[in-house]
Amino acid sequence: MKKFIAAPFGNYIKTKNTISVSGSWTVDKRTGRIIQIAKTLRYTKKGWVNKIGLRNPGVEFGITKYREDEVFSIAGIEKEDWKIFAEKIPENFNIEINMSCPNIDEHYTEGIEEFAPDTREWFIGKISPITTFKELDNFIETFKFKQIHACNTLPVDRGGLSGKELIPYTTKFIKYLKSNFPKIEIIAGGGIDSIEDIEYYKNIGADHVSFGTVCFNPLKLRKLI
Repeated sequence: MKKFIAAPFGNYIKTKNTISVSGSWTVDKRTGRIIQIAKTLRYTKKGWVNKIGLRNPGVEFGITKYREDEVFSIAGIEKEDWKIFAEKIPENFNIEINMSCPNIDEHYTEGIEEFAPDTREWFIGKISPITTFKELDNFIETFKFKQIHACNTLPVDRGGLSGKELIPYTTKFIKYLKSNFPKIEIIAGGGIDSIEDIEYYKNIGADHVSFGTVCFNPLKLRKLI
């Protein structure tokens, strides 16, 4: 079982026992990350909420920072983005395709099929808690993902919610994927802040786990890795 540090935490946390996911990168830079963090990142009784919205310096900057032991997360938010990504990103990069940031008006997926999954150890599709099984079937069959990361933050009024509220959604996807796509590796993310959470996901069929908001607590994260 591999342990991932989810984006954007993977931009900053690098350990020998985990795989860091950098990004999520967009074609063009999106400024204002610090302001959005200050304005929107809040802890609620249900978990962390944010409305950061993929603020990043852009894919060309991200490429210069890529390391071969990491995963490069990208998100298409304009119609031509995937064509540009395919031209710029080397074929040996490990890729996670973020199709589900709740703070972006629209994600475009047309063109993802231009990527060559066979040249990459990790070719991951990151899905939303509200992705339907029909949509998931189509993503896997069309884009040939090797792994599915379930799941991203849950859309709520003030942005995206992470934490324990995601466990039922992730559970649902793990069981569905194991029954219908047994060859697909599953990366379970959502609400992991204890060894018991890791064991729970492992016992229901997850192949790997991803750490997100637990990264706000270095002591808990250290115990997990």
